[in-house]
Amino acid sequence: MKRILEEGSGTKLLLYHTDVDGICSAALFMKFFDGYRPVPMEGPIMSDGLLNAMLDEKPSVVAALDLPIDQEWKKIGKFLEKSEGTRIVIIDHHVPLRDMNSERIIHENPRFRENVYIPASVLVYRMLAGMGNDMQSLIWIAAMGVIGDYAYEDCADVLVDCEKSYPGRCKGEGSVMETLSKKLMATVIADGTEGAQKSLSLMVGMESHEEAQENGYFAKCYERVESEIAAIVSGFAEKAEVYGKVGLYIYAIQSTLNIASTVSTRIASQNPEKMIFVIKPYKDIVKVSARYQKGDISLNDLFKETSKGIGSGGGHEKAAGAVIGRKHWGEFISRVTAILAEKKGIASF
Repeated sequence: MKRILEEGSGTKLLLYHTDVDGICSAALFMKFFDGYRPVPMEGPIMSDGLLNAMLDEKPSVVAALDLPIDQEWKKIGKFLEKSEGTRIVIIDHHVPLRDMNSERIIHENPRFRENVYIPASVLVYRMLAGMGNDMQSLIWIAAMGVIGDYAYEDCADVLVDCEKSYPGRCKGEGSVMETLSKKLMATVIADGTEGAQKSLSLMVGMESHEEAQENGYFAKCYERVESEIAAIVSGFAEKAEVYGKVGLYIYAIQSTLNIASTVSTRIASQNPEKMIFVIKPYKDIVKVSARYQKGDISLNDLFKETSKGIGSGGGHEKAAGAVIGRKHWGEFISRVTAILAEKKGIASF
């Protein structure tokens, strides 16, 4: 893999997810691999515009971090047919739809070997260490990725290692690393893909977590975002629509900020036994950000099944998202509650 990533000549592209894990994995990557042009992506969908731009550039290498672009395997296949010589490296941890490993594609996902939840930032960190790089001074970036993705169980060793290097800064709620993770996500919430691009550029240039702590842009976005998130989270108990028998809570929010994912995560951390759907209607669609910390029902599987023919959905077992046609919302909820009732052994709902 190192030879492919280093030796490619001409244009090289780095696709990365616009969340904490995606930005952290991209920052680690760009500290060691030169010549890549970063391209932020909100999800795995590869638009025709992106594919056409990639074809025009004819990149020698395309690296994709924290993005399940195997979902777009048909488009990738057509792209490779038209772009002779391009190699693709995928480093991801989402539930895989397809193993893309082939003559021109390297697809690294720990889920091919075992059912583990290891963020892309940790995968890149370990990959770089395995290539002989001294990574200890950058453990704080991998730790931010772990915290951002709530991967506390399967990546406890990363946080322990970080705590050894930076005592008192990696443990518990309100720790320095948790706050830094929230600050980084706030830049994306406040400024979208532009925020992700700016934050990545800043992170690549930072040599210590103290620089991140003191960064004015991070602080400004954090203050703005945290104020609105706190106000919205506080309304959950009063305003959520409750489907008590199946343990489902649906909370519709309104905000100019892209905070549904963060709000659902915060609410779920306070209500680990509840399945939380935070929804945000937009024009003719409804966006859903779901969390379920108990984990006995996979949100990834639930959304893939219930969104068939009326939208799209998927993600992780405990965290997933969906986009549903607004006119199909009632049908979607009926599907969801029916499956939950069946899995919980409820005769009728």
